[in-house]
Amino acid sequence: MKTEKPTPETDREPAAPHPRETYSFVGHEAEEVALADALQSGRMHHAWLLAGPKGLGKATLAYRFARAALGAACIGRRPLDVDPEHVVARRVTALSHPDLFVLRRGFNERGKARREITVDDARELGHFFSLAPSEGGMRVAIIDAVDDLNRNAANAILKTLEEPPARSVLLLVCHAPGAALATIRSRCRRLALRPLSDALVGEAMGEAPDAGLVALAKGRPGRAIALKAQGLDAAVIKLDQARDAVARGDAGPVLNALYDKMAGESFERLAAVLELAGEWTRAAGVEQSGEHWAEAWSALETLRQEAEGLDMDARHALARAVGILDRAAAAKGR
Repeated sequence: MKTEKPTPETDREPAAPHPRETYSFVGHEAEEVALADALQSGRMHHAWLLAGPKGLGKATLAYRFARAALGAACIGRRPLDVDPEHVVARRVTALSHPDLFVLRRGFNERGKARREITVDDARELGHFFSLAPSEGGMRVAIIDAVDDLNRNAANAILKTLEEPPARSVLLLVCHAPGAALATIRSRCRRLALRPLSDALVGEAMGEAPDAGLVALAKGRPGRAIALKAQGLDAAVIKLDQARDAVARGDAGPVLNALYDKMAGESFERLAAVLELAGEWTRAAGVEQSGEHWAEAWSALETLRQEAEGLDMDARHALARAVGILDRAAAAKGR
């Protein structure tokens, strides 16, 4: 019997659980309490900007709030803990609750994920809030992420932010708040999530956390979980071995083997490889002084941004990355 491939989602890391499917949550206690207290007080601000680097748990926190706001009974140690089997929680997980709207990147006519949220997608938010709540309670919208809005889409959501409907809450996930429109930022209450300790990142990973992944995550539990889900482990990302290979000009086999091992067929997969290449470049630079390693790291970061913005072929991007690293290795002897 042929099994159907699951429908891809633009706001899910390859092979990793989606934030709305995640019920465990570590760290960020003060930010969770702020949301829970506002909900319980009945004096809820209409828009919240959940800010911080990607992988901190901002979307997970947004869905935790959504379950509670839409009626799931809160149980457990943390204020937004709910029973995963509660009917509301199950409907949120299935994206079938009529009073929940998620604005995220869609797909083009070829079935490829768009690199931005379009104005047509953003207008659906206004349509959602033009309707009365289907179940008589609150309506919750999650934008994941504000960074993906193109300018027209960003302007389209301003009307909702300026004239918020009654009994409605918007949660805006934002990885780089400084780049968001000032008019959006000024209409939101900001909650800044910060990187967690390595101990908390390890706790988020569950049993037997991989110390190498924890170190690479830099305080971002979602990043560590995603890298693990994509098939990485300490044997693959061992910094000293990779650094040595990069430093002697053998970057090609390292990067290609890593890309082939990782699961998924998305930009996030390529971005993870390029980010790891950057880490190895930093490590090589620590061992060997010279501007060539800093220049290589900068070039890799530029390449990562180009690969995302231009929908670049992954193998072409990897070939460029190998060239950058091999040139840096050749420059060490000059």
